Amino acid sequence: MSATFLMKKADKSCGNITIVGVGNRLLGDEGVGLHITDGLSQIPMPSHVNIIDCGCDLLSLIACIDKPERIIIIDAIRAGGKPGEIYSFDFRRLTTAKVEMCSAHQVKIVDVLRLMKLVCPALTDCEIVVIGVEPKTMRLSSDLSKEVSQSIVKVTRFVLKEIWLRSCPRRKEKQNVDMST
Repeated sequence: MSATFLMKKADKSCGNITIVGVGNRLLGDEGVGLHITDGLSQIPMPSHVNIIDCGCDLLSLIACIDKPERIIIIDAIRAGGKPGEIYSFDFRRLTTAKVEMCSAHQVKIVDVLRLMKLVCPALTDCEIVVIGVEPKTMRLSSDLSKEVSQSIVKVTRFVLKEIWLRSCPRRKEKQNVDMST
């Protein structure tokens, strides 16, 4: 399945922000990224924000992304934590470290992002952040576990704060975004 735009095309004059939901809605917690982007698509966004549901095919983003300044990828990621635990990684840091983190699709998300940067020159200077939620169950179900459901509000707040900080030039100074609240 190819990526689907859930919002209008971004206004390039503001510096594109692309939010990407990854996952499979039919495998329980595996679909958390899509549940989060579904919720975000219901909130009015600035014109420079794209929200993309790419399902399980992260590589399909190559055809959808047009010189974003920042990409935020939301996915279920097995990193050995407690169910519902939230991880946030800057892609630049991931490329210099030995990383064994896998998306729930059994693919090393770092490898997919490296390939995307090689294939798509528009991503060369793009800042990429991966937000992962530790899954509890990945079985045939469209429901999320309680632990993962509780993480949705925190991830949504993080993404909205990132958009807000980058939507006004005076707010662009780097600020820490705390997902623990």
